[in-house]
Amino acid sequence: MQKQIIILLTISLFLFGAAAADAADANRIIIAADNWCPFNCTPDSQKPGYMVEVAKEIFEQKGYTLEYQILPWARALSHARKGIIHGVIGPYIEDAPDFVFPEQELAMIGFSIFVEKNTDWVYDGIQSLSLISLGVINDYAYNDKIDNYILENMGEFNKIQISSGEVPLKRNIKKVLAGRMDALLESPPVFLYTAAEMGVKDQLKSAGQVVAPKKAYIGFSPRIPDAKKYAAWLSQGIEEMRKSGRLDEILGRYNLKDWRR
Repeated sequence: MQKQIIILLTISLFLFGAAAADAADANRIIIAADNWCPFNCTPDSQKPGYMVEVAKEIFEQKGYTLEYQILPWARALSHARKGIIHGVIGPYIEDAPDFVFPEQELAMIGFSIFVEKNTDWVYDGIQSLSLISLGVINDYAYNDKIDNYILENMGEFNKIQISSGEVPLKRNIKKVLAGRMDALLESPPVFLYTAAEMGVKDQLKSAGQVVAPKKAYIGFSPRIPDAKKYAAWLSQGIEEMRKSGRLDEILGRYNLKDWRR
């Protein structure tokens, strides 16, 4: 009899613990992306990225815990689409049109081509890309013309080289400097931040803008029941932070200014 009571108590404690864990998970929001500093940087650091800081502050005010993970971009999109995580950081709407997006964007992001500083080549339309080997990142959406060019030339290593993993930009920068590719395509704030961190900023230069800046967001999984609520909270929170000056404070930590001003 005593053994049965002990077993029942053990089961009860286990079930109580599991319920507590579920309750804790119910107040946790998981977002992910590959490292794309200054938008999203190293998790649990003093500077995890300004998008992460903004989202964390907004959701904590609602009683939620934000968990930020580094995942390869294609895997982050896949995990969110399956509902394994709640959302991804930094997509355009066309990156994941099935996702739930806030009304307020978190950045205006464009793309430029960067080359070794002594390179004479400059970007002069899609046709000029046929003269170089270009480094891009797996499953990034740039714009229709660039995306189509990548698809058409994906098998030709002398034209397109695709990087993936957690630090694909650093890999592409190293390849350009080593002469293993001619150029790379990246958002200027991300490129400049990463190249400065690597100590090679002065060894590279821009060869022209390819994609004009457009709205980028934190997008939420269509499989998450509260996705619309999270998106609405984020929009409201960004608007309030802009009015209070808090957004400027966070951006200033990354030497950035409000893209709307």
